[in-house]
Amino acid sequence: MAAKKLKEDKNLDPVFAKVGKKVYTYEYIESLRKENLERKKDGKPICNLIPQKGFQEKVLLTQADIKIVGGRRGGGKTWLGCFEALPYIFNPDVNMYGFRKFEDDVKRGIWKSSKQVYRGFGLASDSYYEWKFLDGKGATMKMEHLAEEKKVSDRFRGVEMAYILIEELAEHTKENLDTLFALLASNRTTSGVRSKCVCTCNPVGKSNKLRHFIDWYIDPETDTIIPERDGVIRYFHRYGDDVMDIAWGNTPEEVYNNPNVHAKINKLVDETGCPYTDFITSLVFIEGDYASNEILKISDPKYMNRISARGTESTTNDIVGVWRDIDSGSAMLSLEDMERFFNNSEKRDGFMRASADVALKSDFLVLYALDGHHIQDVEIWRGGMSDEVIPFIEKFLKKNGVRKENFTYDANGLGMWLSESAAFKGKSHPFNNKSAPSDSRMWNNLKSECAERFVKAIKSGEYSISEDVLNRKFYDKKKRSYTVKERLLEERRALKRKDNATSRFEIIEKTQMKLEVGHSPDFIEGLLMIELLFKKRTGCIRHGFGNW
Repeated sequence: MAAKKLKEDKNLDPVFAKVGKKVYTYEYIESLRKENLERKKDGKPICNLIPQKGFQEKVLLTQADIKIVGGRRGGGKTWLGCFEALPYIFNPDVNMYGFRKFEDDVKRGIWKSSKQVYRGFGLASDSYYEWKFLDGKGATMKMEHLAEEKKVSDRFRGVEMAYILIEELAEHTKENLDTLFALLASNRTTSGVRSKCVCTCNPVGKSNKLRHFIDWYIDPETDTIIPERDGVIRYFHRYGDDVMDIAWGNTPEEVYNNPNVHAKINKLVDETGCPYTDFITSLVFIEGDYASNEILKISDPKYMNRISARGTESTTNDIVGVWRDIDSGSAMLSLEDMERFFNNSEKRDGFMRASADVALKSDFLVLYALDGHHIQDVEIWRGGMSDEVIPFIEKFLKKNGVRKENFTYDANGLGMWLSESAAFKGKSHPFNNKSAPSDSRMWNNLKSECAERFVKAIKSGEYSISEDVLNRKFYDKKKRSYTVKERLLEERRALKRKDNATSRFEIIEKTQMKLEVGHSPDFIEGLLMIELLFKKRTGCIRHGFGNW
C-alpha cells in the first residue's frame, strides 16, 4: 500500500517508488531551489531546506569517513556541516557533536548556523549549546569548545559520537593532528548508522599540519587545489604520531599493501578478527565555492566586497583558495599602497595609452587602456596566439581611442608574434624585458626600471583605476571567477627586488614571480609596462628614460 502511494506522487522518482523508497526527481529538487531563490529575491524567508547546486550538493553526495570542506570563502561551509547531520536526527540513540576552538566562536558561529538549519526540528538550549531533536524523542547534538587541547582525549574518552563537525579545523592543527585524531577515536556508534566526521577550514600554509595532511590535493607550484583531485576520495592508515607517518593510497588495497603498515594491519586483523578494511579510513577534500552560493549572492550581494576590503594577505588567500603561508612583507607594494591606489581620484590628462601582457595558452593576455594615469578599461583574452588576437586588440584600441603608436606589448615569448605582424610591426612599441634601461648604473634591465618606477608612482599616488575595472570579473583555466581587484592584490607579491651583490635594482625572475603568486602575474605586469610610454608625449617628465 505504501509503495502504491509513493507511485502516485509525481514528484518522486518512479524507479525508487516501485520499491517503496521516497526519492525525489532532480527536476523537483531544482524547482524547490528555484522557489527558494524567488522567495529570497522578494524578501521572503526560504521555505525549502535544500542544499544548493554545485559545492553543497557535491559534499552531501560524496561518501567518506572524513570530509574536509572549504578552502574558499562564501561557499556556506558551516551551514553545510550542520545540514550533514539531518539524516541522523530521527534516531534517539545517536549522539552528535559540533566543535570550535573557543567558546565565543561556538556561540557566534556554529551555534548560530545550527539554528538556521535545525529550527523546527527540536528544542534548543542556548545555555548548553545543545539540541534535542523531535522534542526529545530523537537524536541529540551538543556544541563544544576545544580551547584546552591537551585535555581533549580525557574529556571525550568513552563518548560515542556518531557525527562530528569540526569548525575551522586549521585552528586545531597548527602543530600536530592530535586533536583531530583524538576526536576521531570517539567517532563511533552502536545506533545502526554510519559514523561520519565533517571538518571545515580556510586555506593555510605549510606552517600548519593541515596543509601537509591534504597535500595530495594541492598543486605544489600554485598552492591551489588541483581541479581533477577536488572531491576524489583517498584512503589512509596512521602508523605514527607525525603527519608524515601516514600511509596513503587511492584504494584500501593500496594502503594495506604499503610496507610501512602491512605488518601492523595484519597484526590488528589477527587480534580482532576484523577485516583489514576496518583499519583504513577514507577521506575527501572538497573546495568551497562562492560562485554557486546563489542564496548568499542575493541576501548579501556585498559580501565578497567587504571581505576583500579587509585587504589582508590571509583574506586574499581565503578568497582565491591559496594554501600558502602569508609572506614576510618583502613585496615592494604593501596592501595599504594598493588600497590607496584603488581609492585615488582620477588621474586623467586626456592622452590615451594602452598595454598588453601577452600570454602563453595557459595564462591571460591582459589589455589595459589608460587616460593619463587613470586605468579606464581592461579586457582579457584566453587561448594563446591565433588569427583572432590581432582584431581583438585592434578593436580594444579603437574602442578606447588609443593610437597604435601609443600601445606597448610584451615582446618576449609569444609576444614576438605580434612584433612580426603587419598590424603592429613598426607601429607600436614592443616591450623587451631584457632591453637596456635608461641608466645601467641604476637598473639591470628595462623591466626592472619600469617595475621600480611603477612602484614609486603607485606609492606617490600617481595612478588611479575605475571602480568598474576593479570589479570586472573573469574566469581562470580552472573556471574560477576573480575580479581584477582580487588579482592585483594577489599579484603585488610578484614585485620583489632580487637579492644580488650589486647596487643596481633588479626585479625577481619570472619563474620566481610565479612561485610567489602561484601563477603568471599577467595583470600587474601589464600595468608596469605602461611606464615605457609616459615619455612619448611629455618629454622628460619622467627623468632618466633617455631615447628609446
